[in-house]
Amino acid sequence: MPVRERLRAHGARSWYIGAGSGLIWQVILVFDVLILDGPVVSKVLGLLLLAVLYAAFMLLGPILWVESVRTRLIAVAAYWAASFLLFPLIGPVAIWMWLLVVSLVAFINLPLRLAIGFSVLVILVQGAIGASVGFTLGLAFAPMVTAVGAATFIGLGLISRTNVTLRGANEEIARLAVVEERARFSRDLHDVLGHSLTVVTMKSELARRLVTIDPEKAELEIADIERLTRSALADLRLAVSNYRETTVDAELVAAKTALAAAGIQSHLPESVPAIDPRQQGVFAWVLREGVTNVIRHSGATACWVTIDHRSLTVADDGRGPGAMLTDAPVTGNGLRGLRERSAAAAAELLVGQSRQGGFELVVRGAA
Repeated sequence: MPVRERLRAHGARSWYIGAGSGLIWQVILVFDVLILDGPVVSKVLGLLLLAVLYAAFMLLGPILWVESVRTRLIAVAAYWAASFLLFPLIGPVAIWMWLLVVSLVAFINLPLRLAIGFSVLVILVQGAIGASVGFTLGLAFAPMVTAVGAATFIGLGLISRTNVTLRGANEEIARLAVVEERARFSRDLHDVLGHSLTVVTMKSELARRLVTIDPEKAELEIADIERLTRSALADLRLAVSNYRETTVDAELVAAKTALAAAGIQSHLPESVPAIDPRQQGVFAWVLREGVTNVIRHSGATACWVTIDHRSLTVADDGRGPGAMLTDAPVTGNGLRGLRERSAAAAAELLVGQSRQGGFELVVRGAA
């Protein structure tokens, strides 16, 4: 929400309270009008015009906050011009009303230079009118009081706008935190369940084919499916509690099982070298997502995983980058999530064609 709209939303009540308090000082002007020498009609008309100007002052603040700078400037200039109608009715004592003009200027969110310039103009005209009548009726104090009031009001206006801006920034930070947390959870949910459900699907298909030709092996596959679903459920619970750790060693074991279930020959390292702890997690997630994509989208017969202390590569001999990126685009949840994880771990994620002609997924940590 723009600053002006937040000002209107959060500051209207404060404006009415502050403006109403400011009008209390105008009792002095009303009293001056009542004791002036002159026709009763002029006094009555003067008091009525003052009432209209006071009401306009109360209403204009919140209304003008959401308008353009030009509209606000024209409106406050028109308000000031309207106050000149008081002079034929109550005389030069009307310059005391201009304390409200500078107050309005300060609180309608004008740019600082315009607010100061307009206030200085009002004070200069006020001083000129007071001097022209010899500063009688206590008019010598009017420019000084108005100057002090203008400085105070402009300062308070800046503080108010700053507070509203900070409040808006805090609200935006909170909103972005919620968005980020939702994105993180959806990414984790995809990473946790995507791999497990892929393996379960492959094993279910295998068990269905075996149930009539090799019931004992089919029973083993079904038992393995039960184990996998229990493991996926445990992973899901851990993801929800934000207390799940993934390691490369564990993912290598899972990859071997998944590739075997899919009928894809696996070439996996026997051991895992020392990996920077900051990048252990992203290496494990790349391994999981890479193997899942090989099973789902590549049409490969073999998969190769290579790992060293600063990089991990998942490659296959399938249909290659063109087909893989069509089926599993980089902007999808899987690879997009891996890019986000890699960036957060100061690592780089690369996709391309493998030496075997298939798809290759590489994560490379900082040197």
